[in-house]
Amino acid sequence: MFQIEMLPAREGDCLLLTYGQPGHERRVLIDGGRAATYADLKTRLSRLSDKEREFELLIVTHVDRDHIEGVLKLLQDPARPVAFRDIWFNGYDHLNNVPLERFGAVQGEKLTTAILTQRLPWNKTFGGRAVEIDPGFKPIELEGGLKLTVLSPDRQKLEALIPQWEKECEAADLIPGVEPVPPPEIPPGFEAFGGIKIDDLAAEKFETDHSKANGSSIALLAEYDGKRVLLAGDAHADLLENSLQSLAAPEGGRLRLDAVKVSHHGSAYNTSQQVLDLISCPAYLVSTNGSTFRHPDKTAIARLISFGGAAKELVFNYSTNETLLWNNRTWMRKHGYMTRYPSANENGFNVLNL
Repeated sequence: MFQIEMLPAREGDCLLLTYGQPGHERRVLIDGGRAATYADLKTRLSRLSDKEREFELLIVTHVDRDHIEGVLKLLQDPARPVAFRDIWFNGYDHLNNVPLERFGAVQGEKLTTAILTQRLPWNKTFGGRAVEIDPGFKPIELEGGLKLTVLSPDRQKLEALIPQWEKECEAADLIPGVEPVPPPEIPPGFEAFGGIKIDDLAAEKFETDHSKANGSSIALLAEYDGKRVLLAGDAHADLLENSLQSLAAPEGGRLRLDAVKVSHHGSAYNTSQQVLDLISCPAYLVSTNGSTFRHPDKTAIARLISFGGAAKELVFNYSTNETLLWNNRTWMRKHGYMTRYPSANENGFNVLNL
């Protein structure tokens, strides 16, 4: 089996990958969403049997609070329900391409503190150095056969964060326990279909994401049992494009994928036509409840619909004004797409079996 679960990460990411043969499944956790996500995450992890509670890997893609807060809560919990054979996360010293030997430059950086004080395995796969692109895009194989190829960050993106490390960590406010603004209630009979032309939105000029923290985001190609998933984190489109070009070239210009976790929760600044032109994919996962930044952006979803393939499914883990907008049968028939939303009592969750 190969399964991706999107958990209630509020405006962020919290993904659980499960792979392996029945009765011998293995797991990878990617990010932890906001601090409030941890209650849902802990409940989900507590349902695992004792033999299922050692994960192959924890990946913290970057320092933004909607990815890291839930991980902080997890690692600070003395009764946390799982352990990890390795943790992939780039701290301050990794930006300088040296092994971690001390606390990060920002003394309040709580993830660095938690990992070091608890002597947890940190970037062990990389000999303690940074998680970054290998020039030959050589995949890393985990126990059980899951292959991970790093598509972001590269050395340039990591070093670009060095001057702003303290600023970015302060902006990320790495203090757990702050509840995000809840999404607005959806009024009965809500419709917002008028006035939008998908083709015009998709054709808007692409403007790139300038966030240094997002540029440092870990993005991966995950492969198991003939299935492929692009886990884009919050990665920049230019670097994803460069990486995908290298991987797509042997396959005739388009890389066959079975799913994409869309970069930066469907921000218009992270999904470009150039990236979509390099892949062939039937399913696009969007993780966000729309709070804070009102993701996903209409322009990004229009690009997925217009350039994401002849037939595709948009998989959302929240039903909000921003996501329900696309549940329009006229648009779906015209543009060849489908939508999937969580059930009424499981807002925040969605599962894709590959």
